[in-house]
Amino acid sequence: MGYDFDAIIIGSGAGGGTIAHTLAKAGKRVLLVERGPRFSDVEAFQDEQRMLIDKEAFDDRQIQVNGRSAQLHIAGILGGGTSLYGGVLMRPSPYDFHPGKFYDQWLPRHLWDWPIAYDDMAPYFDQAEILFGVAGDKPHKMLNIGTPSHGYPATVPPLEPINQQLEKGIKAAGLTPFHLAFGINFDTCLRCSKCPGFYCPNESRASTVMRAIDQAILDYNLKVQTLTEAENLVTNTSKKVTAIRLRCRKTGTVEELTAKTYILSAGALGSPVILMKSGLTGRSGQLGRNYMYHCGALAAGLFKQSTGGADKFIKQLGFTDLYLGSKEFPHKLGLAQTVPIPGLLSLQENFPVPIPQPIAKFLLKRMLAITGIVEDLPQEENRIEIGQDGKIRLFHKFHSYDVFRSRYYMTKLKRVFRSAGAVLCFGAMGHKDDIHTSHQVGTTRFGKDPNTSVLDQDCRLHDHENVFVVDGGFMPNALGVSPALTIAANALRVGDIMLQKAII
Repeated sequence: MGYDFDAIIIGSGAGGGTIAHTLAKAGKRVLLVERGPRFSDVEAFQDEQRMLIDKEAFDDRQIQVNGRSAQLHIAGILGGGTSLYGGVLMRPSPYDFHPGKFYDQWLPRHLWDWPIAYDDMAPYFDQAEILFGVAGDKPHKMLNIGTPSHGYPATVPPLEPINQQLEKGIKAAGLTPFHLAFGINFDTCLRCSKCPGFYCPNESRASTVMRAIDQAILDYNLKVQTLTEAENLVTNTSKKVTAIRLRCRKTGTVEELTAKTYILSAGALGSPVILMKSGLTGRSGQLGRNYMYHCGALAAGLFKQSTGGADKFIKQLGFTDLYLGSKEFPHKLGLAQTVPIPGLLSLQENFPVPIPQPIAKFLLKRMLAITGIVEDLPQEENRIEIGQDGKIRLFHKFHSYDVFRSRYYMTKLKRVFRSAGAVLCFGAMGHKDDIHTSHQVGTTRFGKDPNTSVLDQDCRLHDHENVFVVDGGFMPNALGVSPALTIAANALRVGDIMLQKAII
């Protein structure tokens, strides 16, 4: 049978962009489909109003979130989340692959272990770090998490003065600070104060566009269609999908294309929606369920002197001492890392009380923030549905155990700031925020049993042998770090399996 392509990939983020590069490099005929546009207006998109308030580069769909309509903070341009993320690319802990060790009373037995182990992923973490040019600290400083056995491909720059002070405060609190690992080319980085949520003005931050897609277009004949919506997969009576229906968002025209293999990477929200529209719901009843994004806590410290955060890049430090819990608090937490204050408008919009611009400017110059990641436990009732009106509906509430752990982390982070000399500390938890849904995972989880999982251990639909999912939806739990590097590594793993088994 003749096919239009060997593979058609839906979504261009950490999973889709990475596997597109892998398959195209192997000589396969690949079409990469992206719902959003290719971004080009770098100057305009360093504009806080347009980026973070108006959300021009984010997914433009209105989602019914817990009963109300909202636009989520999900990237909506070529490169997906890798075009707007903060660049932190950290490996998870080997223990993240065995959540039953920490959550046995909260999880059913079949979720205690992933169908693969950390060692199965380790070589692909190595490859992903090389592909994205990850710069990192000395691995021995990074406690309780996975690190490259031969060090990172690139080195990180010296700490800014405020972070030298914070480093002493972290140590004074009995913790082990390290420089975060970034997919950033620090030789060309402009050290912008604005990074997460903004498009990199000179493309120093590693996105799949810069590190995978453009190279594959130039060298390996990858085809890319932007502003194209995947309507549904077409099936026959066999266990195979025979075509995919794609709609041009500019003209409304629909075309039907064929491929040997279909790969979904439209995100933990988008991929299950496509499968639902296609009637590929499987036997487990888990499609679209177990939607997770990190709960966590945020602490901010106010210093007497300027931190430099209003003018330059100061997101540098992290620690993982509490990743697996501690004697004081024997409950699993995750990475703690500094984060930037996005800008005046965001500060004013999110501050607990209204503040005039002069006060906002004063605070912005003297503030430093740390966030602590806490895993969002999988719960079936946290789910994505399609309403009778065709609109996407999202239901999500954090588990009480997530909130309990986040409260502790917030308190601990405030202590760190006090040790670092902050004159005032305040904090917040993420359990009341259902719009900033970064780090989405879980809605198409993989496993060995088709009665409890959507995908098999190769990330293939249990009941349709030529459909794969390689975004964060495959993950049974949320990890204690951003999932970006894990998603990319898994995409490399799945691509390797496809080529080795001649699936494509």
